[in-house]
Amino acid sequence: MTLPPESLSSLRDVLARYCGVVLDDVRLMALRSAVERRVEALGRAPAQYVAELALSADRAELQQLAELLLNHETVFFRNRPHIEALRKTLLPTLHATLPPGAPIKIWSAGCATGEEPYSIAITALEALGDPLPRPVEILATDLSAAALDKARRGVYRGRTLANVTPAQRARFFTVTGDGWAVHERVRRLVMFVQHNLLDPFPPAARGTHILFCQNVTIYFSIDTCRALMARFYDILSEGGTLCLGFSETLWNIFDRLRPVAVDGAFLYRKDPPRQRIAAVTAHKWPGQSPRSLRLRQIVPPADETPLFTDEAVVNDGRRLIESGQLEAALELFARAPLAGRHAPAVLALAAQAHANRGDLDLALAEARRALELNPLVTEAHLLLGLIYERQQQLPLAIRHLEQARYLSTESPLVAFHLAECYRQTGRMIDAIREYRNAERLLAGLPPDHLLEGVAAHWLAESCRRWIARLEGER
Repeated sequence: MTLPPESLSSLRDVLARYCGVVLDDVRLMALRSAVERRVEALGRAPAQYVAELALSADRAELQQLAELLLNHETVFFRNRPHIEALRKTLLPTLHATLPPGAPIKIWSAGCATGEEPYSIAITALEALGDPLPRPVEILATDLSAAALDKARRGVYRGRTLANVTPAQRARFFTVTGDGWAVHERVRRLVMFVQHNLLDPFPPAARGTHILFCQNVTIYFSIDTCRALMARFYDILSEGGTLCLGFSETLWNIFDRLRPVAVDGAFLYRKDPPRQRIAAVTAHKWPGQSPRSLRLRQIVPPADETPLFTDEAVVNDGRRLIESGQLEAALELFARAPLAGRHAPAVLALAAQAHANRGDLDLALAEARRALELNPLVTEAHLLLGLIYERQQQLPLAIRHLEQARYLSTESPLVAFHLAECYRQTGRMIDAIREYRNAERLLAGLPPDHLLEGVAAHWLAESCRRWIARLEGER
C-alpha cells in the first residue's frame, strides 16, 4: 500500500517534535523507506502504522524509526580549528584557572560513533600531559543506541582515521584484527550516554566548561535551535565555551552567547558576570515623564570588536570552489566568523562545496538555513534547484530555480537548468524560452569557460539542439 504524501508529512512533523531533526521534502522518500522496513518488522499495514504513531507518538517506536534515518558518519579531528583552539588555549587556560583537583568538564553532544569525544580525549592528553595533571571528564551523548554501541567498542577503520597522524596512531591506538582500537587510557576519559537533546539534560552536563555540538543543530528548525541554545547557555559554566559546526551560525538566532575568535577558530562564549554597573540615565521618551529612568545596555569595551564575515571570505571562497579547491574553501569558511550580512552567502557557498563532495544531506541543510536567514540568497536557491533536479523532485527544483532567476536574470546556469526542468515536466513553450535565454547568456562567455565543469560552447550547443527538436515537435 502506497502512503500518501500528507501521511508522510504528518509523520515527519511527529519525528521533528521527538528529536528536532527536520526532514526536507526530498528525504520524505527515505522516511517512506524507513516506514516500510518498520511495518515489515512489525507485520502491520503502513497506513495503520503511520496513523497510530502520529496519534500516540510512541517514543520507543519513534526511536526505532529515527535510527533508520539519522546519519552518523564522522571522522576523527573533524573540525581542525576547534581542535587547535582546544589544544593551544582552552584546555591550558582551564587547567591554569580552575581550583587544584577540580575536573575539566567537556560535553560532546551528538557524538555519533565516538570519533569526536575520543579526539577530545586525545587532545587533552597531548595538551595537558599523560598522565593528566587533573581529571578531565568527557560526557558523550547521542540519540542513536546503535551509534553509541560502536562508540563504546572504539574500533575504527578506513577514512574515519584519515586525520589521525602516524604518531597519534602509535600512541593512542592499538592494532586489532579488523581495525584500530582506541587505547584504554583514552577510553576511560569518556562516558557515553544515550540522550535526546530535546529531553532534560543529563545531570553530568551541568557546569560544562566546553560544549561541542557540531553538525547537529543545522538539521533543526530555527525555533528548535534557539530553544536548545537557551538550555545550553543555562548548563554552561560561567566563561564556558560552545563549539558549533562552522555552518551552524547563531547570528540572528541567539545572542546571549558572545562570538569569539580563539587561535583562528570561531567559538561562542558564556561571559562571566561583569563587575560593571549599568548606566542608568534620565531620558525623555515620547509619552513618558521627563523623570522616567531607562536602563541603557552596556556597550562592549573596545577590545571586544564584533566579529562579522568579511566580504573577502565570500569572494575568495567562491573562487576556490570554482577552481575545484573544495577542501581549501571549507577550511576558509571554518575559520570565518559566520555572522553579519554576508553570513548567508557563506552558508550557501559551504553548501555548494559539500554538495560537490557528495555530502548532500549537509548541503541541503546549509542551503535551507541560508534561506532562513536571508531568503534572497541566489546561490542557495540555485543549489537547491540543482539538487532537487538531480533527485527528480522537479516541482521543487522549478520553484527554487524560478526564485533564482528572479534574483539573478543574467545567470546562464539558472536558465539552462530551468529549461531542463520545464522540458521534463512537459512545459515545452517555457522550456524553449529558457533554452533561448541560456543560449543568449552563454554567447557572452568565452567558449571554453567552464560552468559546472562543462564548457560554455557545449552548453550552448545543447540549447540549440533542444530548441530545434522541441520546435520541430510543436
